[in-house]
Amino acid sequence: MAAHNIPYTAQTTLTADFKDLYLKSEKAIYKKGPAFLNVLAPCPRGWRYNTPDLMKICKLAVDTCIWPLYEIEDGNWKLTYKPRKKLSVEEYLKPQNRFMHLFKEKNLHLIEKIQKHVDESWEELLKKCGEA
Repeated sequence: MAAHNIPYTAQTTLTADFKDLYLKSEKAIYKKGPAFLNVLAPCPRGWRYNTPDLMKICKLAVDTCIWPLYEIEDGNWKLTYKPRKKLSVEEYLKPQNRFMHLFKEKNLHLIEKIQKHVDESWEELLKKCGEA
């Protein structure tokens, strides 16, 4: 959505940080012109994790940088949350049974590829936000 130069674009989650969701929703509602919110909303049944772990899954997505929290307002990129300690993608993947095939010996290399992709994407986002 950033490539379309709309006035407001942001990425957040349902439960990792309620204040982040609230503030970005408010900005999107009151911003003059189109706005887009990309909100992570994990599905316990489809993602095959325990329903009480919803908040944990959202938090892990953010703390592993698989789902970074940021916004773009009038072309200005801003990181709205930077984990104190970036966690390994394994911590996000493991509690979700939809990814259990990745933890078989023959597929462990795929977790490394995912980690590499997440690390590269995170570094690119940091640069765009002037944080690198």
